[in-house]
Formats: sequence, C-alpha cells, structure tokens
Amino acid sequence: MRRTTYPSPLIIFATVLAFLLVMPAWTFSAQKGKPLNEQEVLELLEGGVPSGRVSEIVDDRGIDFEFTSAIEQKVRNAGGADDAVAALKRASQRYAESVRPRTGGLVVKTTPGETQIYLNDELKGMTSPEGEIRMPGLKPGSYTLRVSLLGYRSEEKAVTIAAGEDETIYVTLLQKPPALTPKDNPVPTPDPASPSVGIPVPGLKTPTVQFYEGPHDSATEHSQRVYRYSFDRSAARSIYWELDLSFPPPGRRIEFQVDAIWYKSDGSQMTQQHVAAYVNADWRTSWHTQGYGWVEPGHWLPGSYRVDCFYNNERIASGTFQIN
Repeated sequence: MRRTTYPSPLIIFATVLAFLLVMPAWTFSAQKGKPLNEQEVLELLEGGVPSGRVSEIVDDRGIDFEFTSAIEQKVRNAGGADDAVAALKRASQRYAESVRPRTGGLVVKTTPGETQIYLNDELKGMTSPEGEIRMPGLKPGSYTLRVSLLGYRSEEKAVTIAAGEDETIYVTLLQKPPALTPKDNPVPTPDPASPSVGIPVPGLKTPTVQFYEGPHDSATEHSQRVYRYSFDRSAARSIYWELDLSFPPPGRRIEFQVDAIWYKSDGSQMTQQHVAAYVNADWRTSWHTQGYGWVEPGHWLPGSYRVDCFYNNERIASGTFQIN
C-alpha cells in the first residue's frame, strides 16, 4: 500500500513565514491601482521582484513621473533589465501626453487700442486702451481673426493655435477717410438765395447744421457754445447738433418737429431723436439743438459721424463731425 506523506506543520509554517518576510510592501499597495512613482519602482526591484514582473506592473498601472536617463541608471542599478526600462519609457510617454496642455492661447496687440476682436465672426471682447487682449483656453486649430474699430478699416488674419502655446498677433488699423472733410470751427453762413425747404416757415433759407461739445444733462448756453467739426475723444462728453434757421419774420408762431438720425462711419444708425420746435412771429433766426454722448469723456470711438435732420420724413439738413 502506497503511503502518502505530508509536510510537517513546522515546514509549512516556515515556508509561509519565509514568504511573508520576502514579500515586499508593494504587493499590498499595488492593489490600489494608482500610477507608480519613482520610489515605488525602485522598491519593487530592490525587494527582489523580477524585472519582467516589474515591466508588467508598469504597463498595467503606468507611472506619474518623467523617465529620464538618470532614473534609468537607478533602475538598472536596482536590477531592472531592458524589459523594465522599455516599459518605463512607454509609460513615460503616456504620462507626458496626459499632462500636456490641451488648449492654447491667443494674445492680440492692436494699434489703436479699444478695438473689437472677433474669432470666426464671434465677438471675443475689446482690447485695452493700451491695445492688448488675452484669450486663453482655445482649442488647437485654425481661426480667422478680425479686428474692427469705428472709423478704421477692419483687418482679418488667419491664425493657428497650438496646444500649450500662446500665439501673439500684432495688428495696426488704418483710419478711413471721412465722408466729408471737416473744417475746424467754421460757422456756416446761410445762402440768402437758397429756396425754402421742408419746414413750414415762409421764406426759410437752407438750414445749416453745426456741432459743439457740452455736458450730458443739459445743452450749453447759446452764447458759450464753441462750434467745431472735430473733437478730442479724451475730452468729449456729449456732442450736440444745432440746426440753424434764417427767415423773414413769419408774423405768427409756427410749431413743427425736427427728427434727427445719427450715423456711424460704417453707415449704421446710432440713435434717433425728436425735437419739438417753434419760431415766434417776430423772429428772423432760430436754432434747435439736441445732444448724444456720455457723462464722462473717453467713450467716443475715433471716426467720422453724421447727423441728418428731417421734417415730415424729408431730409432738410445734414452735418458731419470727426472724433480724433
């Protein structure tokens, strides 16, 4: 009869104890599944884990550091063979891709400042008064940049955004010539030979439009108005148009309404105003005014502006001024 022999309890205990003594701590931490750091890789090798097994663990879990030539030397000194080194290099490439920035940025510097910035026809904002805007977090790819400012020719450029990089673009806008060449401080003189137009005042000569700067909440006293056709944007608050009429005394009070439409340089409408006006029986001249702007200076954009005055939907006068 064959007799089966079993290892003695003492032998079994010694075997288990030896296994526990040589089993490194990494086997417990390996259960967590987190990427290995440099110290953990070296502990695996120095703890007697075969190089092939280390390469399998690295391929499975990855690493959270850049594998350099200096670290490679440490790995080889700890017992790592070519298979472990190759696995660490593969894991290092995956780590580098995972931490590489996925977006890029665009810096636009313009002359002049306070220009509107569009990317693929989407308004992104306005450059600072110094002429700079930063746009981080852009997906890599190609974009169409457009820079616009009232009174200037728009500029378009193709730009390419790369992940992890900031692209800087410089743009200088050229000013558009004004629709009319403004003269500084002229006071128009009505032509007495001109026929009456529009407004129902007998013998009315051709109305003229002139401009002056003033506070936002009230028109400047007539005697204190300084008429100009160009204004400094750093000082201009509200700009007022003034419609000047000249006529023989009508002998009666005549009431009428003047409508004014403001236009930007590109021809788009800014605002529309309505002024209730009148002339008295013994008047020979009259003036009618309304303004548009801001309480504080600095808000006007450079360019040429136009104001058309209407009576009963008929244009009776027009004027142009420049913001510099």
